[in-house]
Amino acid sequence: MHATNLYRSFRNYGCRITDDLMYKGYRSLIVENELLLIHILLDKGSEPIRFLHKPTDMDLIWVTRMGIQPAHALFPDYQTTYTGGWQEMFPEVSYTHELGDAMIHRGESAVTPWDYEILCDNEAEVRIKLTNRLRSMPFLIEKEICLKSGEAIFRINEKITNESPTVELHANWGHHLAYGKPFLTEATKVEFSEGAVVCNPVSGESWSWPHAKQDGQSIDLSQMAAPGTARDLLYIEAPDYRYTLRRPEDGIRLNVSWDGNTWPYLWYWQNFQPASGAPFYGCEYNIGLEMFNVIPKLKLAEAAKAGQAIVFPPRHTVSSWLTFEVTVS
Repeated sequence: MHATNLYRSFRNYGCRITDDLMYKGYRSLIVENELLLIHILLDKGSEPIRFLHKPTDMDLIWVTRMGIQPAHALFPDYQTTYTGGWQEMFPEVSYTHELGDAMIHRGESAVTPWDYEILCDNEAEVRIKLTNRLRSMPFLIEKEICLKSGEAIFRINEKITNESPTVELHANWGHHLAYGKPFLTEATKVEFSEGAVVCNPVSGESWSWPHAKQDGQSIDLSQMAAPGTARDLLYIEAPDYRYTLRRPEDGIRLNVSWDGNTWPYLWYWQNFQPASGAPFYGCEYNIGLEMFNVIPKLKLAEAAKAGQAIVFPPRHTVSSWLTFEVTVS
């Protein structure tokens, strides 16, 4: 508990923060304004478990069949604690593995606790700084989130610093954004600006969005597939580093934009209840549109060799940003 927050004024209108909360054993907080409510699990990677658009009562966070589970010593890693939704991934985005003298964990930042500091708290604006100091490597992550009154816009600005005074480090970084029920339906459309390119990381083939080929068949990636369809993991090069998920049935749109200088590749994960094994066993219907610095599914050493890993000289800081906007038309 932060002693400086014990007697902070309570407000139930405009922009506001509700902190010092516990949910299923996790420290958490809620930031909201008139249009959005975001519930963040501080002890679980600062992961949002609610992203509610209030006017439509639509929560854009997908939760798997397991729901939000309390922490357990048998299930400490990213995959076994995965609940769907959105996670910050650093210093590795693909696989846990040994690298030199260190064990590099996939999404260490997504499973470890974050601290928080309230920077601004008034009815016009709220800003919170979230902080994570990694255990595997000497990195400090500082993430500032912001909501302003009257806007259905959630802003993230962040920076990561190599705290070593002498050693250059490499890392992979990005955001694992996955979508499913209730927001994603079979009618949902994925939209990019003209000039977007679809790439297959295995075959090396590429196509103009929204088309691709799989098993000799042409497919339209802007449309959701029928349940039971198996799809390849692809990546997209978006010219303006933005995409929209649109629901034709009610006009709700999620517009996502990001810093393409840091995250030039957008992974497109398509999990339409295929008849497959672990970890989902055909139970989940979802997609992921995930911005990373690296193509699927290079490990950190491979990314460094390919020139795609982010380089952190001693005491060096890398900054980036991400924005979500909900509109209805």
